[in-house]
Amino acid sequence: MEKTVNSDLQDPGSPRTGTLLADRVLTFLRTEIYEGRLAPGDRINELEVSQKLGISRGPVREAIRLLSSSGLVAYEANVGARVVSPDENDVAQLYDVREALESTAARLAATHMTAVERETLLRTLDAHDAQMTEANSNSYPRGSADWDFHLLILKGARNDVIWRICGDELRDVFSLLRSRHGSSPRRGRRALQEHRWIAEAVAAGHADLAAALMAQHIRASRDNLLAAMRRDGETDRRTPVRAGIPRQVFER
Repeated sequence: MEKTVNSDLQDPGSPRTGTLLADRVLTFLRTEIYEGRLAPGDRINELEVSQKLGISRGPVREAIRLLSSSGLVAYEANVGARVVSPDENDVAQLYDVREALESTAARLAATHMTAVERETLLRTLDAHDAQMTEANSNSYPRGSADWDFHLLILKGARNDVIWRICGDELRDVFSLLRSRHGSSPRRGRRALQEHRWIAEAVAAGHADLAAALMAQHIRASRDNLLAAMRRDGETDRRTPVRAGIPRQVFER
């Protein structure tokens, strides 16, 4: 049976077609990585991805290039692209950045968020709670950017530099790390409670408290992830996340 193709994708030579297909591959690969079907250190096979999605390898290469520039994928000589596998030093450095910038973002959000944004923050956590209860799951739910508690805080901070680093350049790596520790036993429920404390402080305009609670939350997440890595024997992997982090982050 012949496959039907969306009219936007009819012309394979159109720049718009290439963009649409690369975006589709990007979404697919991110989902595979965040859901654990592509684990840290796993090789991304261009041919397999292109066959699974029924497209050429060009858009797959472009999607992998974008993931490499965002730090989620690293290239190895004679091997190709692999999902980054952070070691303990990588995790410590990344979480130092998160703690410093996201605690500042929480402080700023408590000052700059509108009443509607504060209400959205609280209602988002209610939705997370309901989803976890319905699924009888301890894993924190993942969804669109609007569902991402940390991105809501970052947006509400109204700070372009913090957004560029945490919400853009390192967003994929941070999402990978959060997806790993969020699925740990009991961590999802604990993270939800910590999010509530932060959100309530932000909503009440308690800037210093919001910053302190966010810093504590980031440290707890770091400690949980490191404990899980040690338990699972992941600290000896050799696909360091630094190889994939945008170079300009360290050169600023």
